[in-house]
This record gives sequence, C-alpha cells and structure tokens, in this order.
Amino acid sequence: MRVKYLATFALLISLFACSSVAQSSKIGEADNLDTKMEVNDTLSICTFNIQFLGHFKNRKDTLLGRLLLDYDIVVIQEMVAPPVDGVYPDGTRYALDQESANFHSVMSDNGFNYWLSKEDTGPTNNRINSSGSEWWIVYYKGRVQPDTTGVEPFGFLSDTLVGSSIFKRVPYSFAFKNSDGSSSFNLISVHLNPGGSTKDRSIRNTEFIGIKNWIEEERSKNCDFIILGDCNLEDKTELLRIEQTIFESEFRSLNEDCLSTNTKMYEDSGKGKPYDHIFVNTCLTEEIVENSFHRVDLRKFLQSEGLYNDFFPYEHNYFRTRLSDHVPVEFKIILGKDLD
Repeated sequence: MRVKYLATFALLISLFACSSVAQSSKIGEADNLDTKMEVNDTLSICTFNIQFLGHFKNRKDTLLGRLLLDYDIVVIQEMVAPPVDGVYPDGTRYALDQESANFHSVMSDNGFNYWLSKEDTGPTNNRINSSGSEWWIVYYKGRVQPDTTGVEPFGFLSDTLVGSSIFKRVPYSFAFKNSDGSSSFNLISVHLNPGGSTKDRSIRNTEFIGIKNWIEEERSKNCDFIILGDCNLEDKTELLRIEQTIFESEFRSLNEDCLSTNTKMYEDSGKGKPYDHIFVNTCLTEEIVENSFHRVDLRKFLQSEGLYNDFFPYEHNYFRTRLSDHVPVEFKIILGKDLD
C-alpha cells in the first residue's frame, strides 16, 4: 500500500512539474521575459500599402489598428506626411501631420515601436506633405529591434531622393535583429512605378535592377534580404520575367500565384491585380514558415468586426479613403535558424 501511495505522489509531482513548465513557457512567450524562448519561434510580418496615409481625414485608424494588432512587424507604404515632429538631415525642422499622427497614435497605443525614414522621397518633389512623395515607416514590437550598428546596410537605396534616374520613389532598407542576436534580416520596403504600358513595365524593370545592384553591393555576411510592398506588377508573366531575367532565380515571390491585392477585386474580380509581393532570397528557404504567405481578406475582417454592411456593396472611393485600395499581405519567418 505504501508503494502505491508513493507512486501516486510521484505522479502528482510529475504532473505539477509539467504544468508549471507549460505555464512558464506561455508567460515567457507572451511577455518576452526569456530570450531563449525565441529560438525556433516564429515572427509574423505584414506589409500594407495604405493609400495616401496622412491625407484622407475619414480614415478608420482604430479599425486599422485592430487589423494590425497581432503582427510583430508591420511595414507601411504610402505614408505621405510625417506622423511626428522631427528634423531633416540638413537641420530643417518639420511638423507632424495630424492625419498621419492619428494612425501613428493608434499603433503606439497597441504596443508598437517605430522606425521612420529621415525624410521622404518622390519622383519630382519631397518635403511637400502630399501624394507626390512618401515617407518610409515600419512598426515593430519588442521581440525585434533595429540593427543600426552599421554591420548590416540600412537606409535609402540611393542618395538621390528626388528625380532619381533609377527609382520613382527610392526604396528603404530596414535592418532588424532579434533580442539574442540569433537572427538578422533586411526588409526593403518598395513602392514601384505603377501602370500597365510598355513604358511603365520598363521603368519597373529598371527599379528591380537597381534593387538587385544595391543588394549585391551592400551585402556582407548577411544574405537575408526581403523585398516587400507595392511592386505594382500587372500579371504573372511580368513576375516570372522579373524572377528569371533580373533576379536569376536568386529571389522568389511568396505571392507566386499572383493573387490580387487591390481592393477593386471586391468590385469585380476582373479588376484585381497582383500588386503586392514579398520577394525572399533563396538562402532564406529554411527560415520562411511554409505556406505562411496569406492575402488578408478585408471582407472577412469587416464581418468579424460586425461592419460588413458599412462597407459593402463595395464603393471604391468610400473604401479607399476609410481603409485603403490595397489589402495587407503577410508571412512568417523562423527565429534562431539564421544560417549565414
């Protein structure tokens, strides 16, 4: 009988220990108290072109904040005015734009830090607080931090921010690492030239070549470059040409099926375009979570928020000024498996 009691007691101790370990792991993952928990953990990344962020006064910023709340990193394109007060590199001061600041405040309240480019870039002008130029911004949470040590390249891909012969809007590279330094990567945010004409495609071709050349010149020990955002690709034929003739299969798009990412697909599926892509270097194959690329369905999100009837039937101007004319796209990477 004593043996039976001892066995029962040992079993209870074992169960309690297992429960304690499970509970500790859960707390560690939630509160980021133990950096060792990040090894082989995943990081969720979203890229989202929010049309003319900093311009429309009717933007549903709180709603967008709920949409983006659970990501670790959110890369934004088309912020057309600064969300904070600051100083340009030449010492000139600039003031925040209230429409940008409203969105920025929501993201801050949701626990995001931010990394903002030193100024804006455009085809013919900048420092104008209009759709003629854009600021680059990324929001991130505590599991990663900017790597501005200079070991990895960051910043604009060209010093010529206005009237560049290569880029309509000079892309920006954000270098990140996780808290224990076991993973590092560069997110190159892009908003490439739009349009379906032969000339427009040629301009995008030049922009992609410029991105490739910058990567080849700047890469050091790290080859974990991810090109993401509004690439304005028109179709799968253009995607394959970019992958095969410019990147020479060194980069591949996670949106390989060319899913439409513009919201006009809600009006008519024939108006859908595969504008948004995430190009990853082939050396990142083991670090990308398989099948983690998704196009976020804003219809389903609005249904979950009980707001479907507020936005449908789809009316383009209403939808784009309250939300955007693009949907977010997302993917995940595995931390602690950085092989380069």
